[in-house]
Amino acid sequence: MSLESAAVKGFEFIHRETVRFRDVDAMGHVNNAVYLTYIEDARIAFLRPIGADVAAMILAHAEIDFRAPLAVGDELEIGVRPVRVGTKSFELAYEVRVGEKVAAEAKTVIVSYDYAAGHPVEVPDQWREALAA
Repeated sequence: MSLESAAVKGFEFIHRETVRFRDVDAMGHVNNAVYLTYIEDARIAFLRPIGADVAAMILAHAEIDFRAPLAVGDELEIGVRPVRVGTKSFELAYEVRVGEKVAAEAKTVIVSYDYAAGHPVEVPDQWREALAA
């Protein structure tokens, strides 16, 4: 779902999620581990339309800066954009927002991976071109 949003400036691709009851911990806010699921869902939604095979990649690194708590029913906008494309990996940046409030900023490094051979491989040209565009 590629939509412009005033809330997520600088991100052409925006994925939307709603915080579910199961996402919330005993403290009454979204558990920190759930943010990885939100950005994973956004990453897959971003990569599939460019022809990237999400079964041919592996998450090598993730970092999240938490800025504000999220609660049940919050309507999230998750911006995704490529930051860097290397030979065998690429980096994506994310911003998780509720309205004008930044809830989190994140980055991931994704490695193009051949599971049958058990090692990283070069990022396919189709992915590289789409990520660089």
